Amino acid sequence: MRDWLQDLRFGLRILAKKPGFTVVAVLTLALGIGANSAIFSVVNAVLLNPMPYRSQDRLVQFWETNPAKRWTQAPVAPANLFDWQKQSESFDQIAAYMGSARKGPGITGVQLTAGAEPERVDALYVTGNLFSVLGVEAMLGRTLNEEETWDKRVVVLSYGLWRRRFGGDPNIIGQTISLSGRNREVVGVMGPDFYFPSKDAEMWISTGWDYKQFATLRRPHFLRAVGRLKEGVTVEQARAELTAIAGRLEEQYPETNTQMGVGLGPFKEWIVSDAKLPLIVFLVAVGFVLLIACANVANLLLARAATRTREIAIRTALGARRSRIVQQMLAESLVLAVIGGGLGLLLAVWSGDLLLIFSPGDIPRLEESRLDARVLGFTLGITLLTTLLFGLVPALQSSKPDLMATLKEGGQKGGSPGGRVRNVLVVAEVALALVLVIGAGLMVRSFLRLQRVDPGFNPNNLLVLSIDLPGARYPEASQAVAFFEQAEQRIKALPGVVEVGATNVAALKGSAYTNDMTIEGSSSADDYVREVRHKTITPDYFRAMQIQLLAGRFFDQSDNAKAQPTIIVNEAFARRCFPNEDAIGKRVKFARPNEQGDWETIVGVVRNEKQDGLSADPQPEAYKSQLQETQSTMTIAVRSAGDPRALVAAVREEIRGLDKDLPPYDVKTMHQQLYESLARERFTTLLMIVFAGLALVLASVGIYGVMSYSVTQQTQEIGIRIALGAQRRDIFKQVISQTMRLAGAGVVIGLVSAFALTRLMASLLYGVSTTDPLTFALIALLLAGVSLVASYIPAHRATRVDAMVALRCE
Repeated sequence: MRDWLQDLRFGLRILAKKPGFTVVAVLTLALGIGANSAIFSVVNAVLLNPMPYRSQDRLVQFWETNPAKRWTQAPVAPANLFDWQKQSESFDQIAAYMGSARKGPGITGVQLTAGAEPERVDALYVTGNLFSVLGVEAMLGRTLNEEETWDKRVVVLSYGLWRRRFGGDPNIIGQTISLSGRNREVVGVMGPDFYFPSKDAEMWISTGWDYKQFATLRRPHFLRAVGRLKEGVTVEQARAELTAIAGRLEEQYPETNTQMGVGLGPFKEWIVSDAKLPLIVFLVAVGFVLLIACANVANLLLARAATRTREIAIRTALGARRSRIVQQMLAESLVLAVIGGGLGLLLAVWSGDLLLIFSPGDIPRLEESRLDARVLGFTLGITLLTTLLFGLVPALQSSKPDLMATLKEGGQKGGSPGGRVRNVLVVAEVALALVLVIGAGLMVRSFLRLQRVDPGFNPNNLLVLSIDLPGARYPEASQAVAFFEQAEQRIKALPGVVEVGATNVAALKGSAYTNDMTIEGSSSADDYVREVRHKTITPDYFRAMQIQLLAGRFFDQSDNAKAQPTIIVNEAFARRCFPNEDAIGKRVKFARPNEQGDWETIVGVVRNEKQDGLSADPQPEAYKSQLQETQSTMTIAVRSAGDPRALVAAVREEIRGLDKDLPPYDVKTMHQQLYESLARERFTTLLMIVFAGLALVLASVGIYGVMSYSVTQQTQEIGIRIALGAQRRDIFKQVISQTMRLAGAGVVIGLVSAFALTRLMASLLYGVSTTDPLTFALIALLLAGVSLVASYIPAHRATRVDAMVALRCE
């Protein structure tokens, strides 16, 4: 330890004497270590840190599967869930919560009208045993109990909502609040660290279901379920038991449960599954950046070691052991790494804040990322690892000098150890940078293609806002129809408004529900179309969205509750159900052939509008008129003559004029909605561009440094060549060709590596192959060009060597 402390003090003095070298090396390491620490803090928060539930490893998520319906992770039917609860022996308990969508699982909005201005609050309807399954207790009051699933509506508040809306009132327990026109008793407040299923939910409301009714529902699938495994039971054992139960239910209920299977997996995996692959890609990318940084610093140390060969030779001649010299060199590397690691931590803190600012908002638990003990341990680990990565090779190279040759020189410059190693490091830098830049190039091409996708409507000058009519105050369908008709009329009368329409599911927001459908004239009981999407619209919706009519007509006031049922279908529907036929006039019913249902006439075919995002193909969809199939939650689309943002205040005022306790929500322009729909892709692409830019800069600096040092070492040789008649352009070509040979080798290795590694990104790309030839070719040319530019200054300096000055040095 005394030797190490002595070496560390000596290393600090040596580095202080070379401030330029020290600053470059430390900054290079800080970039590599800081980027890795920042990304690892996110990985730690999202994937590694435990969730705020007791024995989280025993929590599992349920879903249903059906190959005939192309279901892979579908919501659960209530009756099926109740049968799992009764028949399975693998679980302590199974709880359910409302949720039909994979993204935003079940969180709905309720209108909190008690006290101040009305506010829309994100809530989750849950069974009373949910908190017991999670193994958590309330901070104030109590959680729900199982009986409250069926006979009482009570509510538990989040800590954030309790503080924000109720001022942290400790007497809130037992008070009654109004939610969407219904009174609810507050029975508990959760602690600040609790959330379920995400931090969007601010309250948990008991469902108040009718058990007898729900126990018979096998066709609608709208629940999500989470359970707690019994001690000693594995996920595989539980999955096998549920599969057997599903088989029995299929035999017992063939009408609803044919091919219906059960899926089961760790709850945490369910929550973070969408974010797992991008985070792994980021971690690999920053790992490459760190390797390039280490190669750069190793090259700097090798070049610096060349100026210390005489010093090392004298130490060796005086009896220093090779291990002792290696220890001293590693101590100097450790000093660099520790300083670089300290600056890297500061960079990680700063970049962590930036990650939160630019994050898409749908990465679960991202806001929990911070510098905890695990992140600090990771930073310490990679600091020590980088010490070995960039310090060991220069230390070994410089610790075995040729004593006779070095001491005979009698000068300070010494020899040039490690030339081959430096070349290998440059090749590695180019290869690693090429892989990263190709990955970023693929992401950029994918993102550009997404931005050029036609959404099926005109997003210009379009404002959208959503309204949810409380069932307690608008119990009748006629009331909902009247409200939205009046809202459209009042908004359309505003100056600058061109068209107004409404739908229950906004564009790019997925689907509300699906159902099996029979085409008139079907030949058998199995001849039906599975899982066709539905959407309810007001008659002017297509005009407001400027969705093109391809055949037939739009809805009008004649398509009302007293008329024969009519529908309008999209292109995907017409192509799937009526290929090479005219769909207009055809009749369908949204039921299976042997089931009762009204026959509905197709009166129009419209262009596809994007449903699940710009990257997803539109699915067959049927539009129903609000006058015939009334919905209480609608998104109003307002097309304006100018900037739609100028209408926001006036539109809000018109809604308030109809109902002062009805706050519109999700008020935004359609361009904002399109922008938000690409938030994750934009975030992923931006990070990959940053990492690729870092790699490119570090690689070009590395090439420049090696070639610059090489020219310095060859000064005498160049002087002799010039003295013997070599042309300066020949010297220039010699340096350039040396660089391009190294870069060429790096490009070849990088292309092969990228061909294999970019396959990991397949699910992150849209419309671009992971081995896209154009991207590979352009990036290879870019790296070659960067290498050429990086070597230009050293090559130019080589041509300026004065032969007389170079020869006098000898």
